[in-house]
Amino acid sequence: MRRGASQAFIAKVENATQSESGGFEDLAWLFACDSRNRGLIRQGFDEAALLWKAVRSTSGNILEIGRNLAGSTVLLAAAAEHDRAIYSIDNRSNEQRACKDYLARPENKARVHLLVKDSRAPLPDLRFGFVFVDGDHTFEGVLADVVAHWNALQSSDQEPPLAAFHDALPNDNFKWRDADRRWKRFWIRLKNKFRQEQKPEIGPAYEPGVLKVCDELVRQGLAAKWNSAASMLVLRKLADLPPDFPAIVRRANLSAG
Repeated sequence: MRRGASQAFIAKVENATQSESGGFEDLAWLFACDSRNRGLIRQGFDEAALLWKAVRSTSGNILEIGRNLAGSTVLLAAAAEHDRAIYSIDNRSNEQRACKDYLARPENKARVHLLVKDSRAPLPDLRFGFVFVDGDHTFEGVLADVVAHWNALQSSDQEPPLAAFHDALPNDNFKWRDADRRWKRFWIRLKNKFRQEQKPEIGPAYEPGVLKVCDELVRQGLAAKWNSAASMLVLRKLADLPPDFPAIVRRANLSAG
């Protein structure tokens, strides 16, 4: 991706993160949020607060791509009204026991569907008001998940169709960790003298492939930036994907590389 374009995209997202509403989930900035508080959900507190807010701002079925320990699945179930079905896709069953027990409660069991399957295959005849993408973070993986499920994302009860992407934006989630790794940083500086592409001493704590796909969704007018927190980016869907979307995104990725 062109560096100038990506930096402009990130800047616009940062300008859109301020909120005037008074919900508790809008007060995450009062807390110190980094990777040390990730726990079972594998998210920062501010990221989880934004995910909660996005769920509350939508209606209809929910799709989760990438479940792992099912911490985020629990949050989705807790945030959503009990008449909303949740379909969670992962290529294995690895749910942590406490999360699995929570999802097996009577109020959750009938509406939370833990699917073990390939996320790159669409779910026929299902439509979603909210999609959370946190599976394969490679460029091709994210692109395949978007192609499979984007057109199933639709407005419900006049609420906006939203898609949340974890690990999409540069952030300081791991700055505390890398700042004290002096020997590691020394070796990075030494190796950078012989590298054509420089590696940062402090990792940006995001996946460039996720950002590249999100950037193209916005650039092509298919989505608009709704909100962000740390690495979490939420987009509002504006239009379905054109048939040539994968080819366009791959060409943009090659020209940027």
